[in-house]
Amino acid sequence: MESTLERDFALLQRFDLAVATLEEQPVRIRLPGGGSYVPDFLVTYRDARPPRLVEVKYSTDKALLAGELEARFAAARAYAADMGWRFEVATEQAIRTARLENAKFLLPYRDRSVPAGRRDALIASVRLARVLTVRELAASGPESAAGAPALLPDVWTLVARLELAADLDQPVAATTPLTLPRERSP
Repeated sequence: MESTLERDFALLQRFDLAVATLEEQPVRIRLPGGGSYVPDFLVTYRDARPPRLVEVKYSTDKALLAGELEARFAAARAYAADMGWRFEVATEQAIRTARLENAKFLLPYRDRSVPAGRRDALIASVRLARVLTVRELAASGPESAAGAPALLPDVWTLVARLELAADLDQPVAATTPLTLPRERSP
């Protein structure tokens, strides 16, 4: 990845349950006047949505503002249409959001392990209640009987792994409602 904005875009994709794959610099597109153009990402989905070919740019990029990239983008739109894809330019306005802050917060929990029995019990609690806040779920197990937040890291781990669903477009906190994720499409 060439920029922190591209890194942030890629991180957001990791926290989207619908995203199947993210490929960096997926294709080289020949430009009509010669030369070529390589968009930043190809995002494919688990559901019926068409893949997205994405260029990541700062909204203040001088070449973008001056329209100097329009020939590249036109070629990318045509290429994407031929492939049955969509082409878009993603800027920091769409990337640097509450969802990104939540993804950054949750990322360290992504690779934690949760004992299988505890994982199953936490998920079963949410299944039974249909909706529990992070605080309510963390206080639901015997490990939290003394009021200690012993289960809180496990709850955040399940949210980070998308095994429990939270509205990641809103800042996550102890009062964030948790549900089971919608079933993934095959």
